[in-house]
Amino acid sequence: MGKSVYFLEAVFRLINMTEAKEVVADSNGEENVKKEESLDEETSELESSIIRQVEYYFGDLNLPRDKFLREQVQLDEGWVPLDILTRFNRLAKLTKDTEIIAKALNKATNGLLEMSEDNKKVRRSPDVPIPEMNEERRKELSNRTIYAKGFPKEATLDDLLKHFKNYDQVENIIMRKFQERSSKKRMFKGSVFITFKTREQAEKFMEGKPHEYQDTELIILWQDDYIAQKQEEYANKKEQKDKRNKDKDNHVEKEELKLPTGTVLHFSGGTDQMKREDIKEALSTIGADVAYIDFKVGDKEGWVRLTKEDTAKGIAEKMTDNKMKIAEADVEFKVLEGEEETTYLQKTVEEMTKRRKNMKNFKSNKGRKGGNKYHGKKRRHDNEDGGNAKKIRSSDS
Repeated sequence: MGKSVYFLEAVFRLINMTEAKEVVADSNGEENVKKEESLDEETSELESSIIRQVEYYFGDLNLPRDKFLREQVQLDEGWVPLDILTRFNRLAKLTKDTEIIAKALNKATNGLLEMSEDNKKVRRSPDVPIPEMNEERRKELSNRTIYAKGFPKEATLDDLLKHFKNYDQVENIIMRKFQERSSKKRMFKGSVFITFKTREQAEKFMEGKPHEYQDTELIILWQDDYIAQKQEEYANKKEQKDKRNKDKDNHVEKEELKLPTGTVLHFSGGTDQMKREDIKEALSTIGADVAYIDFKVGDKEGWVRLTKEDTAKGIAEKMTDNKMKIAEADVEFKVLEGEEETTYLQKTVEEMTKRRKNMKNFKSNKGRKGGNKYHGKKRRHDNEDGGNAKKIRSSDS
């Protein structure tokens, strides 16, 4: 329901059923049982869940980012019909009966919600302004948020909500999920972010370590420490990957760009109209296997590099006085040897390496620009009503 944010607030109400009291009295020995308190005056488990869920919808973090609910709030001085709220998934799973919802919300005590006189509408109290979501606010939220890992992958949000009712002032739980490659389904990673009402409550939770869930000890960290840890891991992984790629590139270059010797013919004496195709065609008539012709139209000289090692001399010997008729001109050829050949081949390798790097960078930049199908999109995290949360990284737990 809401836009992507780093946290989404869900107010937990820890309202417990009051046990009926039984009192033994009377001096004459007769037992007198005090009448049980009316259940109508108590808050049932269902009503507690309804209050918590609706307070989440109108809470500090969800309301500013929930486009649909914001639109509804603006229609009637903040009032939203209860039948509109029953379209919200998690509330609908609890009940769609607006009378039950109204009865529950009238028992809310923290002052966030206000019911209309006819019990048909609810709104966030005008006396409770929405905090501005700025950098200071984000830091304040992060300062009272904890990372916990070790939950079973099949656990549901309701399981987690029930478990954390045992702790004071838990405001919000975000289940961290990833998309499973083969099924494309979003799967729970077994870790969550838990936001407490105050820093003090979060510290109390941290001091109570170790914490367990179904006999499994949880890994507990401050969210800021977890993020710093992950950032360091990412940096190390990137550094190692870059080093591997660099070593691989250097190895490939050394292996692939070792050009065979005894393969270079220098030529001169062509016409201004002579083309590389003319040169290749002429040489092929005497059995030359040409790898590359370093020449462009209008040049006075050029070089032919053959494919197989030590074949240049054999091709030159098939010419008449080291000359061939190409494009109406007598073109003279000479075999490069020794330092002259070495210098030319080194220059050729440098140029080939530069071209390959440029091509690799071009493909890499092109891939980053359009190759990511999630480019510009946000990833969902399950929280109170399927709202979104800021992406950490799908591959990390």
